[in-house]
Amino acid sequence: MLLPKGKSIMSGGLLEKAKNQDTGSATDEVEAVVEEVGVATDGGLLGRANAQSAGGEGMDPAMIKKGVAGSLAVLLVLFIGYQFVMGFTFGGYSISVSDVEVDEDDNNLRVQVFIGTPMFKSSPSGDMSMTISYGSDDVWTGSFAADSKLSWYEVSFSDFYQGNSRGASSDGSDIVYSVSVTLEGSDSESYPISGEISDRTIDSVDGELSQITQACDCDEKNDLDHLGVAVRVGAGALDPVQSNTTNLMMHVDSDYTITASIIHDGSSVYSFPTVSVDGASASWDGGSGIVENSWIELEGEGSSSNAFGEAISFVNRDDFYQGDDGCYIVEVTVIHSSPFGDDVTGTSSQGWKFFWEYNESRDTDNEDGSTDPYKPAESC
Repeated sequence: MLLPKGKSIMSGGLLEKAKNQDTGSATDEVEAVVEEVGVATDGGLLGRANAQSAGGEGMDPAMIKKGVAGSLAVLLVLFIGYQFVMGFTFGGYSISVSDVEVDEDDNNLRVQVFIGTPMFKSSPSGDMSMTISYGSDDVWTGSFAADSKLSWYEVSFSDFYQGNSRGASSDGSDIVYSVSVTLEGSDSESYPISGEISDRTIDSVDGELSQITQACDCDEKNDLDHLGVAVRVGAGALDPVQSNTTNLMMHVDSDYTITASIIHDGSSVYSFPTVSVDGASASWDGGSGIVENSWIELEGEGSSSNAFGEAISFVNRDDFYQGDDGCYIVEVTVIHSSPFGDDVTGTSSQGWKFFWEYNESRDTDNEDGSTDPYKPAESC
C-alpha cells in the first residue's frame, strides 16, 4: 500500500509520541500511553481485587475461606445424621428388637428385629442368633438368616412356653419372658415381653346366671312371666392381687375349648354346645362371639330385648327349669390346646336360687286383703 508523501505509518501512534517527547517524566508518558491504549484500571478483576485489598468494600479472602469451611462442616454433620437415620453405623452392625406380637393362627411369637448397617458395608447377611428367656433362664435359642434391615421372625410357643408370666412366681410377682438377638458379635438389649401377650394358660373358670322376666297380661302367673336365664362363662388367669377378695380374673388369649352346663341338685339339666376359642375369637355350632375381659355370652333358644333395646339370648325356662324352685349353678370345663396347660373344671363362684313357681302361684288377694310377698332370686 502506498502512503502519502511525508506521512509515517506510526504518525499519531505510540512510537511517534515517544520520539516527540520534549517534556515530562517517563512515568507521565507511560500513564498517558496506558490511558490511550484503554487498559482497564477500574472495572476488571485485578482492579477490583486491588481496590478491595486497599480498603474498598467487598469480601475478605480470609472470611471466604472460613465460610467455605463452615459450609463443609454443616454438610458433613447433615450427612452423618442422614446415615444414622438410615440405620448406618461407623463400626459393626447394630441390632435391636423393636417389637413383639402373637400370630394367633399359627400360635407363634413374632419378633421384629432392626439391624443398623455399617456405613461401608452392604445389607446384612449371615445367621442371626435369637434367645428367649423366662425370668433368668434361657428356654430357647435358634438362628435365622438375616437379609434385611427390618424383618419379622417367628418362634412357635411350643418351642419355649413355660407357663404364665403375671403373678407366676411363688411370691406373686411376675416371671417375665424376654428376647434378645446377636449378629456378627453385636448384641441387642434384652426386650421384655408383656404378660398380656405371653400368658396362655387358663387357671380359673366361672359362670353367671341372670333371670329374664317380663310383665304379661296373665292372671295365672300374677302378670309376671319368668322366661328363662341368660348365661355367660368366664375363663382366665386368677389375678394375684385382687383374687383374695373379688375372684377377679385376668384376660388370657389362648387356644382352648369350653364346655358348660346348668346344674341343679347335683345333676346337669342343660348343656351348651362346645365352644372353641382361638386367641379371643370364639365359635360354636351355629354361633360365634368374642371373649371380652375373660367372659363370653352363651346363646340359648330364647331371645328378647333389654331396656336399651339390645338383643338378649337366653335359655328358655322349659329347657332347663325342673318345675322346682331351688339353686341353679353353672359348671365350666376348659380343655387347653397343647402346650398351654392342663384341663380346668370349676363351678360358678355363686349360684342363684329362683322362686318362679312360688311367685307365679302366690296369693295376691288373701281374705284379709294382704298379698303374699314376691321373692326375688337370691344367691346360693
